[in-house]
Amino acid sequence: MMSLLWHTQEEQQAMNERKAEAERLEKEAELSKIRQQMQPHFLFNSLNSISALIGNQPEKARHMIQQLSDFFRGTLKKDDQQWSTLEEEMQYLRLYLDIEKVRFGHRLQSELTYTDDVLSLKLPAMLLQPVVENAIKFGLYDTTGDVIISLEVAKENKYLKIIVKNPFDPETSQPLKGTGFGLSSIQRRLYLLFGRQDLLKAVKDQNHFITTIFIPQIK
Repeated sequence: MMSLLWHTQEEQQAMNERKAEAERLEKEAELSKIRQQMQPHFLFNSLNSISALIGNQPEKARHMIQQLSDFFRGTLKKDDQQWSTLEEEMQYLRLYLDIEKVRFGHRLQSELTYTDDVLSLKLPAMLLQPVVENAIKFGLYDTTGDVIISLEVAKENKYLKIIVKNPFDPETSQPLKGTGFGLSSIQRRLYLLFGRQDLLKAVKDQNHFITTIFIPQIK
């Protein structure tokens, strides 16, 4: 009986380990799929902009091609990375914003606010770009005139707190109902990584749409 009990416990432990490994692989596969889905529409939009620039602004078109190449080279390097430092993500975000500013010209302005002491903090790789892309989509497509997209990063207790704000026109836009793949994919990714649904919040404040994300700092 003791031998039977021991073998039963061994089999149960092995089964639990196989189940945990299967769940881990499934989670990694879903995370990879989410990340791969984030880029194509940005690539298509950028290529359309390059096509429009080639005729009358060839130098700007060539510059945008180089920026796009650097952007996707960075994407490939990050494919195997689950985590990045904020410093790495900010460098990547600036490159993305430079590309978008070629597309939208003077209409798009950005404000990035953070202090040096948060640059070493960790966050999921390639997280900032889709959040800001979502803000640009709902900030510029449904409004006229210049638009400021602001991003503020700070440490709050044991979290890295990220706030992204964009204006919107309440008469033409419904950002809380129309956030599409961008924010929903980020929320799903955060759930897969941390098992929590409360790490992303999206609210309207007068004529601004504010996305707040909390990233637990796990040692």
